[in-house]
Amino acid sequence: MQYSFDAYDEHGWLKPPVWLWFGWAILIRSVVVFVMAGASREQGTDLLALFYPSHAHLYTSLCLSLPILFYMWLSSFKKPTRPFMLTLWKQGRWLTIVMVLIDLSMLIQSVIVNRGEFQPGSAMIILLLSWFLIFLCRSKRVKICFSLT
Repeated sequence: MQYSFDAYDEHGWLKPPVWLWFGWAILIRSVVVFVMAGASREQGTDLLALFYPSHAHLYTSLCLSLPILFYMWLSSFKKPTRPFMLTLWKQGRWLTIVMVLIDLSMLIQSVIVNRGEFQPGSAMIILLLSWFLIFLCRSKRVKICFSLT
């Protein structure tokens, strides 16, 4: 056993690491902003306009968040009696890498459109997503977690 006992679930598979959950939370930030805008009725449109000035960017980010939300949900339903969900789970690492690359390219495109104008929020998200991409590519625990061995 490579990791402590609490790192495994009841079926003996490695649980997703905390940093994977943190990275997934960064990837679903548009859903969080959308829910917060819905919860604050009167300031909702102002809140959405603050984070997503373009409606197209908001809708694209929401669509890109759906697979990540699905994998967050799927992480608790991995069972040996559900082979289809296990097959989907094994593709999660590569799908997450693709989603990070798409999100990074959208952020870099917005920086280019703004003619390189520095925005601390965008810079922080680009930095965090870059670190998350390196983590996904290099972490042995993430590879083991998605391989179900």
